[in-house]
Formats: sequence, structure tokens, C-alpha cells
Amino acid sequence: MPKIKKLSDNEAKKIAAGEVVDRPSNVVKELIENSVDAGATDISIYLNEAGKNLIKIIDNGCGMSFDDAILCFEHHATSKINSIEDLNSLKTFGFRGEALSSISAISKIKLITKEPQSEIGSHLELNDGKILFHKKISCSTGTQLEISDLFYNVPARLKFLKKTETELRQTFLLFQAFCLSNLNIHFKLFHEGIEIYNCPPVSDLSSRISQLWDYNFAQNIIFFSESEQSINLEISGGISSHNFSRFNKNQIFLFVNGRWVKNYNLIKSILKGYMNVLQEGRFPAAFIFINLPSNQLDVNVHPKKEEVHFISTKKIEQFLQNLVKKNLENYLSKQLNKKIEFHDEKIKNNFIPATQTTLDIEQIPFFEPTDSFNAENHLITQNNLNIEWGSFPEKIEEKKLNVDFVDIENNLKVIGQFKLTYILIEKDDGLFLMDQHAAHERILYELFSKRFHEVATVPLIFPIIITLKESEIQFIEDYFEIFHLNGIDIERFSKDQLVIKTIPVHIKDIKMEELINQIIIWVEENQNLEKNDFFKIINEKIRAQMACKAAVKAGDPLSKEQIVQLIQNLERAENNFTCPHGRPTGWLLSAFEIEKKFKRKF
Repeated sequence: MPKIKKLSDNEAKKIAAGEVVDRPSNVVKELIENSVDAGATDISIYLNEAGKNLIKIIDNGCGMSFDDAILCFEHHATSKINSIEDLNSLKTFGFRGEALSSISAISKIKLITKEPQSEIGSHLELNDGKILFHKKISCSTGTQLEISDLFYNVPARLKFLKKTETELRQTFLLFQAFCLSNLNIHFKLFHEGIEIYNCPPVSDLSSRISQLWDYNFAQNIIFFSESEQSINLEISGGISSHNFSRFNKNQIFLFVNGRWVKNYNLIKSILKGYMNVLQEGRFPAAFIFINLPSNQLDVNVHPKKEEVHFISTKKIEQFLQNLVKKNLENYLSKQLNKKIEFHDEKIKNNFIPATQTTLDIEQIPFFEPTDSFNAENHLITQNNLNIEWGSFPEKIEEKKLNVDFVDIENNLKVIGQFKLTYILIEKDDGLFLMDQHAAHERILYELFSKRFHEVATVPLIFPIIITLKESEIQFIEDYFEIFHLNGIDIERFSKDQLVIKTIPVHIKDIKMEELINQIIIWVEENQNLEKNDFFKIINEKIRAQMACKAAVKAGDPLSKEQIVQLIQNLERAENNFTCPHGRPTGWLLSAFEIEKKFKRKF
């Protein structure tokens, strides 16, 4: 008996479907592409269970004839190309003719379609890739396609689908991409019968961004359009300004000749353009449209057509990076060059420049009291230290500089702050520079980690209301336990709002909305881990983030008492060499190195 046998067409289609479809958003993508290729100006998407139970697309495109309605489900049946040479001049999204065939093999399908010139349309129903019936009916021009019970006959695929909220978020990204690249089309998206998005046609990208997100989002976008004649390249779109950032890369959209693509090298080029502009862990929003001759790229390198290859890859990447950097610099220059005028003469005459002040010691949360502190008054004061204090003036106007010290131990003397960021400490073996933010971050992180059940919390007189998308609320609701473990009392307030009633006292001044959004990203990225690993990673990230937000910042002036307490608390902390993110808390410049610089030693 031969070992090799030919699979049936139906089984082969199911296996092939795995290359094109692995989640509901892939189906939505293929169907919307067909609608756009059909010239539709009105496209509505209806989902149940994020598409796992039902995906319905209704468009007003050119529709199909009675015969084409049957043929479109055949493998590699397409109206887009006739030969492989046509791939060099593609102007449509779909072209392989495998999507509908693959989708029909793993779902139940209902198709209603009609051409403009026809008086009647066609109605087909398929199960498992087989046509159950096909008849002529009266219907509107365009196409209505329903995909139900996705993967009902492929349980191995079905079990790998994510939670409804996760799958829905993927479709939202896809929907946003199509809206951004097709400004002339009216898009609507419904989930469980509820309208999520309604985006009528617009004349410009800024208006579309306002529809999808909000007006403030659009106001922080820098728009541009430039070209590189040597490779017939044109890049247009928009990038977020330096003072606007996101928690992940989900708002970075790349389009090549109108097609939404994923290209990690191009994303790197965008991020390089933002180098030293955004803080670590934050990302820009970007809507980049790349246009170049179709013979300069290959869109046939991925079964889902999500990736592209360029002939002039390096030139495009470098041009994009320089373009981002240049537009950021131009935008910032315009902001700095804006004239400031006082229209009120009274204000002008009484204007007094701000002077540097020292923070109140109680504004900065340090470690909870230990045996070496007085429990009733654990903040160090000048009286119980019996110290004299001196610090560097900001400007040295005299040749002679008198420096007083704070003695903590016989071999440790505090000189003061350098650039209001680094604490200078004289030791027997050299000069120690301590990063005040990194040090305080480590202290607070250990407080949150080791004693989170005892961390003091404060009930809020005015609870914090946070508005999110309904899908985000549904997604994070299953993980409220994580918040409670970290001293955050959080509940669902309405279909799209959360309410926070209690928070740790150390984070009373941080923006909770930012923290919640960041936690949603972490949970989504790690939800497939084992439960113990998942809770360990998420708790570590939350505590590190809370410590970072609550810690003193670079540029904060500290009193002598605060500096001394910070040093002593760091000495008691474990792993006190780095902050939770891995940055060093301090660095020793040895006496030998200093003397070597001054040619005293060789």
C-alpha cells in the first residue's frame, strides 16, 4: 500500500486556510479588501463574539453575476490577474483568489449579491466548502456576505482563538487602518448589535483621525508630504508631536500603495527619528503612506499579504527616518519661535521671574519607618541629625567656593546636588554620584513588592472615573484581582467607565488613567503565560511603574534631610545597585581616576 496519498480537495482547503486565516480579523480583512476592490463607498461590518460566531459585511459595490457568485468560492478563482506577470502592476488588494475558498472550507457562508445592471441577484449558502443551494432573489446592488461559526469543523484551530475582547481589539486595529487609507468610504462597525464606529467620508486625514480617536489626538499630529525623485518615492501622512505619546505601537500605521502592511524595519526607522525625544517605554503615533511604482516592491511574500519587500529597502528606511526627525525638529522650532506677548499692562509691569524653591519634605514619599527611625516622626530633621549644610550655588560668581558637608558616617560626606539630578557624596575611596530618581525608584519598588499587603492606602474623597472603550473594560475586568493586590480598589462603573476608590498613598499624585492603559497593554501581551508566571510578571511591572511614577524626578530640588534619608534608605534596600528597570542607582569615580585625570598619578 503506498505511503503517499493525495488529500481530498476539501481537506486540502482546510489546511490551506491556516495560511490565510488564523483569527476573525483575517476574515474581516479579506472581505473588506474585496468590498474596496468592488468600488464600494459604503461598507458596514457586523460582528458577534468578535467574529467567532458571526462576521457580516454589507457593501454597495459592483456585486457579482449569478455565475461569478458560484465561481468565487473555487480555489484560485480571481478577477484580479491573468498571469504571474500581472503581479508587477497590481492595483487591487486581493489577487490570489484563495481567500473565499479557504474561508468557505472552515465556516458556514451566506452570500447575497447583485450587479447594478441586473434586475435580480443571487443567494448562495455553503457549509464546509460545499454549496447547499443557489437561487435568484430580489436584492439591492452590492454584496452581503455572512461568515458564521468560524473553525466549527477545525477544532485544532478553534482552541487557539483568544478571548473575545482580545480578538475584537485586533479587528479594531484593522478597521482603523482601512478607515485611514480610504477617506472616501463610509465605514461602520457594529459588535453585538451596538454601533462602535461610524465614520462618514472625509476630505483629509486629520478629520479621519478625529473620528477614530478624538480631536485632541488629531491636534497633536504633524502632517507632511515629501518625495525622493531618485527612486520615485513619495511619503506622506502624519506623526505625533514630541509632547504626545502612546503606551504601545498600536497607533503606528504603515501603508504601501494604499495597503496596510507590517514592516518592522520601517517601524524602527520611525522610532529612530524619535531618538531622545520620547521617554523609555513610550511610543509615537504615526500614519505613514508610502507610494512608489508597483514594480519596485513585492506584495506576494506573505499568504495574508501583510508584508512587502522593497527593491530600495535601505534608501526608503533612511529617507523615512530623516523625514520623521526633520519634521519633529521643524515643529519644535516653530513652537520655540512663537512670540509671547503680554496684552495686560498690569500683568506685564508686575511680572516677577520664578525663583528656585525646595520641595516640602512631606511631598516626597520615602521608605516606611524602620528600627533606626522614630516611629512617630520618622522623617529626619536637622535637629536630630545635628548637621550643618552647604550646597553648590547654581552660578559661581566668586573665585573662592566654600563647600560645607553633611556627615552621615565618618567615611561618607554629602556635598550636594549636581544639576538637581545627581547627589554627590565624598567617600574615602572617591566621589560617589547617586541618581536620585533611580535610587528612590528602587526604594519604593521594594516597598511595594515586599510589603504590598501593608502598604498604606488612601480612600479618595472624589473617586477617579476613567473612560475606556467598552471592549477594553470587558477585557480588563477579569484581572481586577491584580489591581487589588497592589492597593488599587477598582470597579466597573458603566459599560465604558471604571471607578477607582482607593489607591496607595505613595501614588496619589500620578495619573491613574495612564497607569490603567499601561496595565491593559501588559496583560494583553502576557495573557498566554501560565497563571503563576503571569501574575509574577504583571505584578513586577505594575510595582516598577508605580515606583517610577511616585519617585522623585530629575530636576527636583531636595532638602538636606531628604538627601540623607534617601541615602540611608537605599543602603538598606536589597539589589540597591540598580533601579527596577536596570539603570544604575550610583557610580563611583575613584580617587585614583580623579588623580590620574589631574596627572597626579600615572
